[in-house]
Amino acid sequence: MKARFNKNIRKLHFGGLDMENIITKLEDGRIQIKLNKSVYEKEAIMAAAYKLTNSCFIIVKPLENNQLGVYFEPKNNQSENELTAIAKNYCNEVLDQQTRLDVEKQSGNIRDLLVKQAFSPTKNIKDKIKI
Repeated sequence: MKARFNKNIRKLHFGGLDMENIITKLEDGRIQIKLNKSVYEKEAIMAAAYKLTNSCFIIVKPLENNQLGVYFEPKNNQSENELTAIAKNYCNEVLDQQTRLDVEKQSGNIRDLLVKQAFSPTKNIKDKIKI
């Protein structure tokens, strides 16, 4: 989907999806993404930001209404389009990070059991394996 700017309100829109409540182009050249803290955990938000710190400056600040603002500022003289692409990549990355956390909550105990079994002593293994 191609991003375009509505010149009247300076908000980003993606195709037919109205993203004005999520991504905003600020007058100072930065881009702001608003994330709801009830959807995304702090760990996911910060991990996604960390992955993109080589691309631009990223600042995370609390906002009103249970939201966090993630601000993207050019680091290497990126164009507006390049910074927008980084912000869009961040949206994908924060979703990936949150999904990872959700899967870990659902199946983390299984992983822990497998690791424990894999590194446990092998005494009486014949008792554990029915041959």
